[in-house]
Amino acid sequence: MQNEKLRELSETYGLSRKDFFVQKYGNKEVPFMLKSGIDKIQAIENIEFDFESIEPLCIPNQLVTLKCTARWGDRKPFNTIGEASKDNCRVSYLGCMAEKRGKGRAILTLTGFANEGVYVAEEKWEVETDELSRSK
Repeated sequence: MQNEKLRELSETYGLSRKDFFVQKYGNKEVPFMLKSGIDKIQAIENIEFDFESIEPLCIPNQLVTLKCTARWGDRKPFNTIGEASKDNCRVSYLGCMAEKRGKGRAILTLTGFANEGVYVAEEKWEVETDELSRSK
């Protein structure tokens, strides 16, 4: 991992390198957390979610925008947006992708990973990473 705080957070939640995908941008490496890591954190912290469609920002079969409300213990509810469109993802299940993005953003923000420069991984990387690990 890139820094001590990120290592500490990863240890706290039992995350390994398999829960991350690292993308190089020039000489900088940016960590993206895979769904496996997001799910581990949610299970440990018992973070609960509600999703609400933001109808004015939805276009059938083209764009899904969800308001994501995360509840974690006695903390104030945290709201973020999850969106997916045919222009920004390759999958046909836009509602599921919007939910995944909102949930991931909320978990990374609430637990401090976002402050350390971690982003939610796209499904494409998860499939590629899984295919690579199976081929070894």
